[in-house]
Amino acid sequence: MRNVEELLLRIAKCPNVPVCLEGESPSHPCSKVVGSQGSLSLESFQVPEPWNGQLQTAPLLFLSSNPSVSGLEAYPAWSWSDEDIQDFFSNRFGGGKRPWVLEGKYALKSDGTRLRATPYWAETQNRASELLGRNAIPGIDFALTEVVHCKSANRIGVPEAAHECARRYLTQVLNMSAATVVVVVGKDAAERVREFFAIRVVSRMVGPSVVAGQRRLLLFLDAPGSSKRRILTGVLEEQQIQQARDLLRGRPPTGNGQMSPPLACAEDES
Repeated sequence: MRNVEELLLRIAKCPNVPVCLEGESPSHPCSKVVGSQGSLSLESFQVPEPWNGQLQTAPLLFLSSNPSVSGLEAYPAWSWSDEDIQDFFSNRFGGGKRPWVLEGKYALKSDGTRLRATPYWAETQNRASELLGRNAIPGIDFALTEVVHCKSANRIGVPEAAHECARRYLTQVLNMSAATVVVVVGKDAAERVREFFAIRVVSRMVGPSVVAGQRRLLLFLDAPGSSKRRILTGVLEEQQIQQARDLLRGRPPTGNGQMSPPLACAEDES
């Protein structure tokens, strides 16, 4: 548990943030995404989002491009205590000091009211429910993380920061994740994952393969809001869906039961 908490804080307090925010390295790959918030001070900067939910126990993980930013949400700033930052991300969907998210899709505002529903959260819950064959519980049945952890609007700075952020944290996050199925959401995240893990086969489903020390199945879906079909029965064969369900339930995989070779990955920064 301690290692999980340490990694959460390491990402939330990423050392690249003060370097970029203070203008010490304008050519840094993270300068654009960090600067996109327009924060006047480090203390008010909305911290990078490590993950949401119980990463170390959730059997399903959604991996997308980067989190969007909102000036209205009750969201951790750099000035928050380590304890409150840990509570927010681990218990964002329930069980924390405050109801950070209501009904799995309504973020808490600073004034105590709630924001409108977040489409991405609603969609991931729907896809998780499809995979599990029942109503999925956000944060418990599935966790959420990103390739780029800094928040920005309209993906500002994401292409520039993607390699640096993945190099530092992607394998470490997966190492801590209990997920046997990882759903990669959207074209940008898919391109980065395929590049980072040297996946050369273009397919909606890759594996099961050993990824970051554990047998996992990778599913590639289009991003919410796109015109492409995203319901699993519309993009995967029934046998593929059943294989994912078997892994999520701890059963041997369907078919011949053989695994693909381990996926290679660039070293993360320790």
